[in-house]
Amino acid sequence: MPTVFRHLGFRFFFYSNEGSPREPVHIHVMKDGGEAKFWLRPEVRVARSSGLDAKTLRQLARIVADRADMIEEARAMSTSAESVRFDNDVMWVHLSDGRILGVPLAWFPRLMDATPEARAQVSISAYGLHWEALDEDISARAFHSPRRMTFSVHLGISNALRTT
Repeated sequence: MPTVFRHLGFRFFFYSNEGSPREPVHIHVMKDGGEAKFWLRPEVRVARSSGLDAKTLRQLARIVADRADMIEEARAMSTSAESVRFDNDVMWVHLSDGRILGVPLAWFPRLMDATPEARAQVSISAYGLHWEALDEDISARAFHSPRRMTFSVHLGISNALRTT
């Protein structure tokens, strides 16, 4: 992954294809041979570090916290929909980063009123989800910034929703 940003000579970045499934949102920071990894949620904290002192780690944690939304947006920009499935009330979107987002069908009346066969005719592109026959399109940007659209995250428990 590319560098997300640079600050005070530090490079803030992601590793490509890190973990399987991908790990929760985090960022790596590197400068002059020192490196640290920071978790962003539930709060910013050091996951591991090497070659950086405690004062520097506290300073970096503040920088990461101040830019957490931007970091999450940058990470999400590499995420795309891989598949879509439906149950009675929810559209489940499987993302390339391993997340499964549940979206209430009530938000999309055309999908809610459609037959299962019509819903299955989805075309997935880098830019979103498209149902030509239903004249319905959902932008991939909604998946890139879940804060912009209130999604529910499927935690692997059948029909269990957790608001993020």
